[in-house]
Amino acid sequence: MKLRHLIMVFFSAAAPLSSQPNQDSGTAIGPALQAAMEESIKNSGAIGVSAAVVFPAGEVWAGTAGVSHPGVPLATDMLFGIASVQKNLQATLALMLVEEGAIALHDPLRKWLPPTPAIDGAITIRQLLNMTSGIKDFVGNPKSPFRVGYVNIDFGHHWTWQEIQDVLIGEPSFPPGTSCEYSSTNYIVLKQIIEKAARSKLSELAEERLLRSNRLEHTWVDFSRPFPQGTHVAHGWFDTNGDGSPEDISGNSLNWIASLSPMLVYSTPSDMAKWMHALYHRKAVLKEETLKAMLDFGGPVQGEPLMKGYGLGVVDIKLGAIMPRWAHVRIYGHLGSGFGYMTFAGYLPEYGVSLAIMSNRGGDRDSERAIGTVGGAVVDVLLRHLGASTELQVVGGP
Repeated sequence: MKLRHLIMVFFSAAAPLSSQPNQDSGTAIGPALQAAMEESIKNSGAIGVSAAVVFPAGEVWAGTAGVSHPGVPLATDMLFGIASVQKNLQATLALMLVEEGAIALHDPLRKWLPPTPAIDGAITIRQLLNMTSGIKDFVGNPKSPFRVGYVNIDFGHHWTWQEIQDVLIGEPSFPPGTSCEYSSTNYIVLKQIIEKAARSKLSELAEERLLRSNRLEHTWVDFSRPFPQGTHVAHGWFDTNGDGSPEDISGNSLNWIASLSPMLVYSTPSDMAKWMHALYHRKAVLKEETLKAMLDFGGPVQGEPLMKGYGLGVVDIKLGAIMPRWAHVRIYGHLGSGFGYMTFAGYLPEYGVSLAIMSNRGGDRDSERAIGTVGGAVVDVLLRHLGASTELQVVGGP
């Protein structure tokens, strides 16, 4: 799915709600956020939506609406697939290696990887991270599992790096550094470099250096093992035959997506909001200079007019273009969409507030409306609570 579609649906669905502005904690706003979820989920097409907000002092609000599957309501500790939101975690690991001198942003791929026909060895690590490499996005390849039709996916298949190169990576979209185009292939290539430089699996690095140190206790990255006993995973739903009615797809093997993803991650909104808070608000993960490089947004991103730009594993969202009443509000983070799940995690720098919203319906047309309706209502209540300006700002003029 094009990220511009997800961003537009997610935010444009918000209804004008009211709340008391300028409150500085989640104590008073919690009931309003919960009420917004419960009201907006009606007739939205959503199966269930889970959300969390972390306020400047670290106070966390979390809430849910809807169900995981019939008879089982969503709970705030249930895990969802976060899809491309993992790029933010992966980019952070790469930047940690940069800080340690293990790799450099200007390193060409030829320093780390053998020649590959469809990948220019002169591409730099920075160009992988900020989507300026020109490497074609494998997701759009006709042979990609994302294009063959869900019922035709070989769920048990394990894709190797060599097979991905041979089958899914096509001719480059443009010469390195001459444009910017969203491509998940960049992060598959980046995975090979990180693991070679660190001499460790990406999932092991994430567990050791990100999850444990930031107490992300409801995030799972190692799919070579089953989920720990007692872990609750929200069932994913997807309209497999296009009849408008989603089916529970949670029983299918994750082998195919675990091997195709740079790093498959399941998490909760609370954990992802806490992650955004640690990275961007507390600045407890990367050095200030490194964080500045991460937030150096380039662009425009081809085919993504609603992105102000793409940094190093982070999207700068042009919120005013799709919600004019919130034209003053800046938000950056990442979005993810896949079969069965949709996720947004972001940070509001002017307010020091982090948030994450997850839906257990993803990948079909109605799933966009589902998360857009409920997530938009949550965002609208939150911004009104924070006292965000709803007036358009005129740039230029007398």
